Amino acid sequence: MKSFFKAALFLILSLVFFGCAKNEESPATGGTGVGGANNMVYYIDSARIYTTDANGANSKLVVEVTPVTNLNSYLGDACVSADGNKIYFFHFVSGSARTARIAVVNKDGTGLATVANLPTTLGTTYKSLKFLSSGKLVFVQNNFGANPQTASLETINTDGTGQTKLSNVPLGFTDLQVASDGIKFVITSTATIPQAFFGQVVNNNIGDPKSIPNSKGILSSKISKDGTKVIYAKLNGTTKIDIYSFTTATETEVLVKSVALPADIGQLPTWTVRLNWLEGSSKILLSFAKDSNFGTTTGYLNCVVMNADGSAEKSWKINNQDDWLPFTE
Repeated sequence: MKSFFKAALFLILSLVFFGCAKNEESPATGGTGVGGANNMVYYIDSARIYTTDANGANSKLVVEVTPVTNLNSYLGDACVSADGNKIYFFHFVSGSARTARIAVVNKDGTGLATVANLPTTLGTTYKSLKFLSSGKLVFVQNNFGANPQTASLETINTDGTGQTKLSNVPLGFTDLQVASDGIKFVITSTATIPQAFFGQVVNNNIGDPKSIPNSKGILSSKISKDGTKVIYAKLNGTTKIDIYSFTTATETEVLVKSVALPADIGQLPTWTVRLNWLEGSSKILLSFAKDSNFGTTTGYLNCVVMNADGSAEKSWKINNQDDWLPFTE
């Protein structure tokens, strides 16, 4: 994908090895429940999905949605079913013939299918796809072309039926994430100095979320499946990323880890910083790019996995793939 489209994907959605592309088949459905170990790391690269284990090893291509020659085709946010057997993701085609859909594929790359085609009215975008404990999918739909502009939290069945608005999303916020119950959430303000807020969806409204005071200057956040924890990342000077863990019930937090940046990163492209949970909420995955100029020969994606208390830190790099977007659940 051209640099423009890759950079646009990061901004709008702010998601080496060889394999065979899979053919599209009939619609599929996913499992229900909160169980299922999120012990695999998946990566979005343009219109491909790759995977590794939780230590960055055993890399392989899961699926290539479209030929690499189609530069207008790319994937958006993605999620994994509770049983770990299916991957759901947004697939977009830009240009004069725009399309948007939710698609699904089995974890082994078979059974690629369309769940639902989505409206492509000018200014309509989709992000924050999540698999709920009810067996439904939830996502944010932004209607930036409307007057006035609107945003909403939507749910849909995994067979593409029953799309329903769960809640309005107030303007001035971004990166809304919900827990598996579809109620607890974390959201980030779009202020000059962004800050994280947490709360619950009540009567089809996100209510009056509370701020996480120390989160000013936040780069990325992730709510746990059960909604009891929020991890977030902040830049510490120019050489470290601090990871905090916030407990929603007690409104207390701890500094989990100060992660030193590799010596060859002179200026961190902060918009590439992402957090994910691994193995339930027992491990944390931090990822960031070395270079924001996509396709450079010196760029790489740096991944750091650690226990939830910051111990047993381990890192790996994916060279020449600084634009990959990791996800785990």
